[in-house]
This record gives sequence, C-alpha cells and structure tokens, in this order.
Amino acid sequence: MQGLNNKLLDENIDLSGSIMDREQFELIKVMELCCRDIVINLSMHDELNNVPERIESSEGNILFNSYWAQTRNNAVFVSILRWCQVFGAHKEDTHWKNINSLSLSTMRANICNACDITEDEWAQYHKIALSFRHKLVAHVDVGEILQNPAKVHCLKVYLDSAKFLRNILIELLLDFTCTDSKVLNYVQLLSRLTNSELERQARKMAATALI
Repeated sequence: MQGLNNKLLDENIDLSGSIMDREQFELIKVMELCCRDIVINLSMHDELNNVPERIESSEGNILFNSYWAQTRNNAVFVSILRWCQVFGAHKEDTHWKNINSLSLSTMRANICNACDITEDEWAQYHKIALSFRHKLVAHVDVGEILQNPAKVHCLKVYLDSAKFLRNILIELLLDFTCTDSKVLNYVQLLSRLTNSELERQARKMAATALI
C-alpha cells in the first residue's frame, strides 16, 4: 500500500474531453494531497510522541536537539502549512470554498460537527493555526509569543478536519465522469487509500524508525 501512495504522488492525468471542469478536478486533486499530507504528518507526530522525553541533566541535549524532536517539529510545521492552504485564508487558491459544489455555511457546520466543536471554537483553532503559520513557519516575527498548536490540543482538530474534508474530496473525484482509463485508475487507487490506511502507514513508518 505504500507503493500506492507513491504512485498517487506521481500521477499526471489528461482531462481533455471530460465532463467535470478541468480546473475543478485539478483543484480537488491538489486539495486531497494537502489533506493527505496533514493526515500522514500528524499521525507520524503522534507516534513519535512515544519517544522518551530528554533527561533534564543531559548537557549534550540541553536544547532538545535530537533527531526525533526535530522530526516531530517538522511534522507540525508541514501540517500547519498544508492545513492553512485548505482551511486558512479564503484568498488561498486551494481553500475548500473554491469547490463549486460545496455550500459555505453547511460545510463549515459539518466540519465543526466532525471535529466535535462549536463554530466559535473553530474560529479560535483557525486563529491559532494562521498565527502560527504567519509568524513562525512561513515568516518569523521576532519576539512574538505564540500558542503552540501541539501544546494546546489543536492538532486533533486539524487532523479530524483534514480527514473529513479528504473524504468529501475523494467522493467528488469518484463522481467524476470520464472514459480515460488513467483517470479512472487514479481515482480508484485514491479511494482505496483511506484515512485509516494513511494513519496506519504513517504510524508504521514512525514506529519502524524508532527501533
């Protein structure tokens, strides 16, 4: 199944003559990849949390400069970047609101239901992600004190929202009508790569690396 994930990363699809608008198909395809990256990286981050914390008296590791600490941090950074691409600023080309078939108000409520939070709570999680992205990941505001998403229990919301949206994106791709066998094969492969399978793969990669 790992090979399936790699195959999906490399697919180059010809949509000429298809019923679905080419631009919409490409948008949904890229958004699915963003959500896939979030699921993979946050699952790896969670699995790597099993690494024992450093010993405070260890002078050689006084700044927590271990490989696994950096890997965990990088997983959060990638996830926040990707999450903001699909859930962040509305001006983002890859924001979910740019999918023509989705209702803005209904979709927002469904996302909150999937994350088991209120819309007011969603606004706070959204604010934390954007601030972290703007002031530390994509840019750096010197001296800025930020809420760390990994320390304020935001990551579960980001993971659950990405999984929810990814399921919708895959359903939209499955509804795509086309006679091109390459396109059909891509969509079928993607539908087999469920969120559960992605999480299993990511945790297995992280756990294997820890041995």
